[in-house]
Amino acid sequence: MKKRTDRQRQIARCDALHREFIRRRAMLRVGGCERCLKVKASFKDLDTAHCHGRGKHSVRWDERNSLGLCGGCHRHIDAQLSEKEALFRRILGDDYDRLFVLANMSSKQSGLDLTMVEIYLKQLLKGME
Repeated sequence: MKKRTDRQRQIARCDALHREFIRRRAMLRVGGCERCLKVKASFKDLDTAHCHGRGKHSVRWDERNSLGLCGGCHRHIDAQLSEKEALFRRILGDDYDRLFVLANMSSKQSGLDLTMVEIYLKQLLKGME
């Protein structure tokens, strides 16, 4: 098995923090899935659905780029891109267009700093306590 680099470990930590924040935020917002509004017992029962794929590092950990969805809704919007866009546009409003511009920048253009991303995500989670 290949040993992970420090950067890969930092990306994994950021992913875990982002995933937890998005799912906990969905529980606070609607008590479960942000699309079908089905109530869930725990944030762990939700998926983290991205508007722009995780390969777009400029928005990978941006809280506007993700929603907490049940597994069925996550699969549905990933297969129906026009519905995905409509859902994110409805929830984000004008921020949808800003997110689109940011998503199409390179990580270097966006000024992405993984250490700062990790600190920011920890602060978001701490603010939920």
